[in-house]
Amino acid sequence: MKKHVLLITSFFLLALAQGLYGESDDQPKCNITMFGSYFLVGRTAFGIAGAVGIRFTPRLELEGEVYIEPNIYVLSGGLLYNFNIKNNKTIPYVQIGHSQFRAGAAEVMEFLIFSSGIKMPLTRSFKIRLDFRFYLGEGLPMRLSTGLMWSF
Repeated sequence: MKKHVLLITSFFLLALAQGLYGESDDQPKCNITMFGSYFLVGRTAFGIAGAVGIRFTPRLELEGEVYIEPNIYVLSGGLLYNFNIKNNKTIPYVQIGHSQFRAGAAEVMEFLIFSSGIKMPLTRSFKIRLDFRFYLGEGLPMRLSTGLMWSF
């Protein structure tokens, strides 16, 4: 019950924060990203991933991701913070969240994730995204991803 109350309170405060930062209505509020990913340490496998993000302010997003490779899938969710760099079009970001690795029906491993990367605009709606992610837990796997982001 406490987890649900904390989650609902967090969503309410994030939604409230949107009005506090003077965001304009013409900025995209949602995004979808398709990734190709490669694990660097702990595992050596290539997989694909898809992420959906909801932007509450120009700097703050909530993102969920599904990563798939043969016999394994990973569910992740986290809070993403975009840095405001006015002179440069690339947007660096950091993310913190939770991830669950599932291998078959029996094995489930949980990790805390720390991620950083950059978003490089191609057009107003499309960006190239590079992401480097640490999974804090058993074995400390790391993942390098690149993908195309569509904002709407």
